[in-house]
Amino acid sequence: MDSATLISLSLLAAACGVAVLALPLLREWRQRRLAARTLDAALVRQAGAAKPAAATPASGDGAVPAATRVAAPGTPSAPAGSAAQIGARLGGRVDAHWLRWLDSPLGRAVVTAEEILLLEQCGWHGLRARAIFGALRLNVPVLLALCAVAWHVGQGLAASLAWGFATFAVSYLAPKHYLRRRAQARLRSVEDELPIVIDMLRLLQGVGLSIDQSLQIIVSEFGGMLRVLGPELALSNQQFASGRSREQTLLRIGRLFDSENLKSLITLLTQVDRHGGAVQEPLRLFGQRMQEARKSRMKDEIGRLTVKMTAVMVVSMLPVLLIITAGPGFLGVIRMLAHMGGAK
Repeated sequence: MDSATLISLSLLAAACGVAVLALPLLREWRQRRLAARTLDAALVRQAGAAKPAAATPASGDGAVPAATRVAAPGTPSAPAGSAAQIGARLGGRVDAHWLRWLDSPLGRAVVTAEEILLLEQCGWHGLRARAIFGALRLNVPVLLALCAVAWHVGQGLAASLAWGFATFAVSYLAPKHYLRRRAQARLRSVEDELPIVIDMLRLLQGVGLSIDQSLQIIVSEFGGMLRVLGPELALSNQQFASGRSREQTLLRIGRLFDSENLKSLITLLTQVDRHGGAVQEPLRLFGQRMQEARKSRMKDEIGRLTVKMTAVMVVSMLPVLLIITAGPGFLGVIRMLAHMGGAK
């Protein structure tokens, strides 16, 4: 391998390192650009929808709105309604069966209050999610334990029972460990998404929208970008539309995620929703404070990564530097020794 090949390989390794370092910056720039475009499109769409609504005259001459039109009896929509009623009855029976199973002593032992909270923190709400988790946690360890006993039955009864007990214990505790890890990851995602929600609320409040309208637009337009807070805010809007107060729906999110910043934002929104007042300046100050806290947290992480990258740099970059700097000298010495040996 000559010196040109070594230099090319070292330059290729350096280019790969620069690309790896620049990838997070490019991803963050793309996310900001996409958020700006989506926000502009949402504001334009909101302004376009407000103009026809203001220009539409009030219905007066006995005109029947489309929302109040009811299909006559005997129309083809009647079977659809009966099918929907049958599906609702079956769903109610299944939910009642699941509720009875979860209220039983076995169900309370398999799905505890802590695991219910972990399921909700992971984004799985309702009786169906609890029942599925309980059934999987109860049946899968039993099946795996039986398979382990059958697999090691030739080693003796004690060994096969030990393997079955160990398999059952590990497979029974593994789902809770997974739920805890997923809940912690979602909590970190909440801390990352919260500044985006604050900025969007501040911008939407600046164009004259209320808290409810702002939350609706955030869910409809930015729900795909907010992986954790988007579904939670969508569920909050559904509960608000079903009759609950905005304070109750927001406090549910605050109790669900153990985040002081999120609780402070929810307290601010509930106070504004209850008493009214300007919210732009408090949101701006709150967003600046969160940005400063995020910068300090990123500095700490960068400091820890610098120490961790020392070993990586020694293993990966030091051999390349030695090859670049000392490689031509070693090649020259080898050629000179070979020439001297040939002359002798």
